[in-house]
Amino acid sequence: MSQTRYVEYAGRGFWAYDVGLGVFLKHLIDAAKASDEARTAWLSAAVSSWRAVAGIPDLQLTLDSGWSVDQRQTFVALVEDACSRLAKRESIPAEEIVAWPILDDLRIFPRGALEVETAPVIELGRAFIELVSGELPEPPAGKIWIYGTETGREVYPPDVRFLDFPD
Repeated sequence: MSQTRYVEYAGRGFWAYDVGLGVFLKHLIDAAKASDEARTAWLSAAVSSWRAVAGIPDLQLTLDSGWSVDQRQTFVALVEDACSRLAKRESIPAEEIVAWPILDDLRIFPRGALEVETAPVIELGRAFIELVSGELPEPPAGKIWIYGTETGREVYPPDVRFLDFPD
């Protein structure tokens, strides 16, 4: 099982460490549930997708490239809200992470980490904003971005998504 997931929007994307992505998506879901648009069809569909990706290993995340300008702006605001929620803490203990109900009985697997630092997860959230805004920088030639690792954004050769990160 790969420990990274691909995040795509409109034909572009980046890779994300699955633990960091799960933690970010949990906070994005919380922001969406608290928003004025929580019951709209587009956001309900997006939240269902985010839950599945956070809880089911090896699912990739494809953000809807058909969102309207207003929907993209709402998404960016939700990401900013999720990042603000995360910024209130330096780290989140693993026992808290595994207790979050994500999708039915599924939980985020912290891969042996005792805690997850929030700074790299916030950086991952900002990559979401750059991606949907068309401002995500290109990785160096012949490399890929991986966001949400313990040390933050990293650059690797394209086949790294199959390498083992710490369990």
